[in-house]
Amino acid sequence: MQDENNDLIGRIYETALSPGDWMDLLDTITGWTDDNPPGDANGAPMEVEQLIGHLERAVRSSAYMHALEDRTQILNSMYNQMPWPMLMLDEQMRALECNPAARQALTQAPIELLPDGTLRFADRALKEGLKRVHSLAAGRHTQLLASQRDAVTLLCLPVKKSDAPGNIARVRTIVWVLAGHSVVTPSAESLKAIFPITHAESRLLHLLCKIGNLSQSAALLSISVHTARSQLKSTMAKLEANSQVQLVSQAMGHALVQAAQPPALSQTPEHTLTLPDGRVLSWFEYGDPSGRAVLTLDNLGSALPDHRLFDEWYRANGLRMILIVRPGYGLSTARADMEFRDFGPDIRALCHHLGLQRPPMAAYCGGGPYALCAAALHPDLFDRLGLLASTVPIEHFELDKLDRIHAMFLRIFRKDPRLFVLVGRLALRGVRRSPEKYLARLAKSLCPEDQAVLNDPDLLARLIERMHASHFQGARILIDEYIRMQHPWLVDLKQIKVPILHWHGEDDRIISIGSARGLAGDLPNARFRSFPGLGRFMIYKVWREFLTELLELPAQPAPKRQRLSATIDTR
Repeated sequence: MQDENNDLIGRIYETALSPGDWMDLLDTITGWTDDNPPGDANGAPMEVEQLIGHLERAVRSSAYMHALEDRTQILNSMYNQMPWPMLMLDEQMRALECNPAARQALTQAPIELLPDGTLRFADRALKEGLKRVHSLAAGRHTQLLASQRDAVTLLCLPVKKSDAPGNIARVRTIVWVLAGHSVVTPSAESLKAIFPITHAESRLLHLLCKIGNLSQSAALLSISVHTARSQLKSTMAKLEANSQVQLVSQAMGHALVQAAQPPALSQTPEHTLTLPDGRVLSWFEYGDPSGRAVLTLDNLGSALPDHRLFDEWYRANGLRMILIVRPGYGLSTARADMEFRDFGPDIRALCHHLGLQRPPMAAYCGGGPYALCAAALHPDLFDRLGLLASTVPIEHFELDKLDRIHAMFLRIFRKDPRLFVLVGRLALRGVRRSPEKYLARLAKSLCPEDQAVLNDPDLLARLIERMHASHFQGARILIDEYIRMQHPWLVDLKQIKVPILHWHGEDDRIISIGSARGLAGDLPNARFRSFPGLGRFMIYKVWREFLTELLELPAQPAPKRQRLSATIDTR
């Protein structure tokens, strides 16, 4: 028995060093939970507290290495080589760290760095602009903010949140302060790479950025002033600039943004709305911008499906698909202690912002609980509800029908939630480092149709790309949502008045067909349909047909309300 204990302990610390092997640890701990009687000091299996102690030490070790990796990624050589004052800002927009240039330069207006890390701005508009970037209300891309009253520009880079502990997890935005002589002139080669201009035009533009004088630039290039004017006029037309000053400003700004821009994702633009309580809610739009609006929520992890695959079909059918990003994913601000029933007011705020009146809601997988609770608690929010492969309340879960990985996680959670959180933290680092390895292992437990999705190179690449984009604020939200699914929803689903279309795959190895039928029995006005051979990723097979049938359902008339409130409930 002592040898078994030693093997388990060894596996724990090996996983801290090689997080990609976390599924072997999950398997080992699950076996331990299945036959672990109360232990003693004479070689019996470890007590839960002993196991938790080893896991906590392993997580700390893993987290230390995780922090070093993320720090290297965030502060790579490009950032360290930039000669301008640089600040790493935390959640409260205070400087956690700064480079020597910032300490030397930011001692007075227009921007002053105080001893406690607070920034003092002479231009209030510049401060408000930075707040908007910092809250992600302006998106996740590198942005330039220029002061209209002071000769200063801020180059702002929102940072993907690290799940590692310490200061690196608190960094939200990196800011470079550009002013006067601090600005480095972009090379002719970089300008030609950024803008659709000729080699000769890029050389002239480089000198104009550097010395500002057309005659001197022409002399240095050994060309006539007439030729220089012709090149300048051509460049201004291509960049749609109205003056030489505007041309130089535009060239410098774009070059600086390109220099600090992280690798771009080929994602549809993520729109944002600042809610009355200061949180940011984001969403994506696909299809026809003037078409019929349909709301949708995606899966646990917010990585499926990739709606770009359906964009042409949406346009052809006059649909404006609005994918709402749940709190903690993408740019939507995480909300502490959130439950499924709390999301309705956020959806209402978005509908109010977009001018939508009772749009249909089509929810997939982990989006189902949020949509169901919103429909039950806010009967005037949707005119119909679609559920595709939806997650179900905990009372309907069939543990013996779960796929192997999710079943192991659930058994560990029921043994002690602390075990689930600790193993989950090791797992998140492993998935981040090697998502292909995890998805290949997961596929082995799924039905053939689901395996075909995960074995498709294009669909797999899209899944991983969306996963990285969704976890911009860190991946810990996955643990939070999984725990949320183990709690009662505390909502009476029988109060739902709108018609419901509920589809589920009969070969779903994660949410069994029996679980789905249990949920369907709780739903009034529901039209349930099951699909032989299909599983968790059935959305790629039936999404078009599902939306078509959903939109053909007779809509429920709007409920009578005693009084319309002029304010948006954001509780």
